[in-house]
Amino acid sequence: MPPYFSVHYSFPFSTYNESFVSEIYNIIFSQFPFKSGYSMSEKNTLEEIIKWNTSKLAKKFKLGFDQHVKHDYKQILLESDLFRHLRLYWMYESNEIVLHLILPEDDIFVDDKYLKYDSTKLVPLLNISEKIWNSFEVNTIQTYHELGAPTSYKEVLDAEQPSSEPFSIVSNEALSRIKNVLNDKFLVKELNRGSLIIQKEIGVQF
Repeated sequence: MPPYFSVHYSFPFSTYNESFVSEIYNIIFSQFPFKSGYSMSEKNTLEEIIKWNTSKLAKKFKLGFDQHVKHDYKQILLESDLFRHLRLYWMYESNEIVLHLILPEDDIFVDDKYLKYDSTKLVPLLNISEKIWNSFEVNTIQTYHELGAPTSYKEVLDAEQPSSEPFSIVSNEALSRIKNVLNDKFLVKELNRGSLIIQKEIGVQF
């Protein structure tokens, strides 16, 4: 398996309802259409996957160490001309719903030696992220590479910088607490109820 780049969406569990999974999927499908199930879900229809994942989230399901992966959330593959592999999967963690959007790390770079991002590939991911931010109650949206990890929402509220490789979206409250730790390599764009934090060198036009 290649190293992956991740877009990490964290929602408070209070935002969950029976249409939550399908509504999130529909936003993402507007940019990257559904292709198929993945791993142990290849033979499932989209409707079956939505029903399964909705039920799992309603129960705050976490896969146990001794449970087979067939009991876990069902993953899906997305259609994309930009990325060789684009996949979605859910998790539940400490009263938060987490959605991972992952793709091969090399696909996001124009130069992987110097970690130079391809802005034309970032823009669709930014567009999806802003739509999700504007449509739901979201704790944070963070990005990171194979060796990275998201910063917990609690840590962000305690003034720790969110993972922004190369962008993140945080609430106004969180931004007020991390302003002093953001270095000068980031730009901040005001959004509805929050702000986009993005590396300056990307060259994305707002």
